[in-house]
Amino acid sequence: MSAAAEPPDEPRNIQSFRDPQPQQDSRPEGRQPPPEAIPLLSIRHEEPNPEDTLLGDRFLCREGGMLFVGPSGIGKSSASVQMDVCWSIGKPAFGIHPARPLKILQIQAENDRGDLVEMIRGVWGAMGFDADAERICLQNLLTASEKTRTGALFLQDVVRPLLERHRPDILRIDPLLAYLGDDPTDMKALAAFCRHGLNPLLEEFRCAVILNHHTPKTTNRDTTLWRASDWMYSGAGGADLTNWARAIIVIEPTTNPAAFKFIGAKRTKRLQWSNEQGETEFQRLFCHSENSIAWRDATEAEVEGVRPKNGKAEASEEELISFVPISGSLPKDELLARWNKKGIGEKKCRSLLSLMLADGKVFEWRIARSGTRPAIYISRHEQTLV
Repeated sequence: MSAAAEPPDEPRNIQSFRDPQPQQDSRPEGRQPPPEAIPLLSIRHEEPNPEDTLLGDRFLCREGGMLFVGPSGIGKSSASVQMDVCWSIGKPAFGIHPARPLKILQIQAENDRGDLVEMIRGVWGAMGFDADAERICLQNLLTASEKTRTGALFLQDVVRPLLERHRPDILRIDPLLAYLGDDPTDMKALAAFCRHGLNPLLEEFRCAVILNHHTPKTTNRDTTLWRASDWMYSGAGGADLTNWARAIIVIEPTTNPAAFKFIGAKRTKRLQWSNEQGETEFQRLFCHSENSIAWRDATEAEVEGVRPKNGKAEASEEELISFVPISGSLPKDELLARWNKKGIGEKKCRSLLSLMLADGKVFEWRIARSGTRPAIYISRHEQTLV
């Protein structure tokens, strides 16, 4: 009687799924393990952690990156200062609401100390925040200047120690091209900086990053028919930079050299920009303040450079309130000066302003000043402390 045939051996180079054997870790020392894979359907009942949201409706969250793009010399740095000042005390800036007062760290290369003094003085004066806001801003908003180190050296010897020391919610790098240290059209260079360099730091320190970035030369560029998806690729360099960024805002000049369009180019709906009918907008209008280094809301007429007939504006409440910022406030003297520049007499301005204050269409509030009269500000909303 012949012996029973034995089953053939399984191939030695294939591990059986029926009886998996422990394998020795063959990764070189220091290499990270692969990420854990989970059933995607298993998280369907979870709610996003509200603590992870920093700006808008999850427009920018922890561990995410945002591009703030615009041509050189138009005021990206001053706009950045205004954003960071407002967000640091929990106030909206350029129609973008922070989830709470945020701790923000700026690292910048283009502005000397005098530039920084002028910007923060202009922005703070234009916003008209009170002493409590000043206390919070002093705690939450930090700036550092670095003008020599780039690439991996910048990330490891500048960014890492500052993140470890200050633990911000948002890191702002101004501008990207000053610190990339390589060709922005090179996909490997962008991956080395953003994906291999920045991303691990964002994960480790649980913060987000905003990269101020330049456009390429814009001579003869016709953007008339551009959609929001086209604006995503308006920054200089390779397309992978757009792919890496979770959110993008672009500043586009207009026919008025002082007025600009701010365009939500990526994750537009999460900015929560909407018109009076509640419809989503993908752009907002802003312009430089006349009396300081700061920004304010702009009208369509200002953007198009349209002048009223006979050089005079209509002395109506609608015309006057268009000069009052949608968010924040404006010094009363500056508001009167703007109306005068439009050809509206000061007496008429003060009379209409009194009526608008009485009707609750605008609000007046005062900040005490040592040795002189209080500073008076006008706002569309009653002011509340943070």
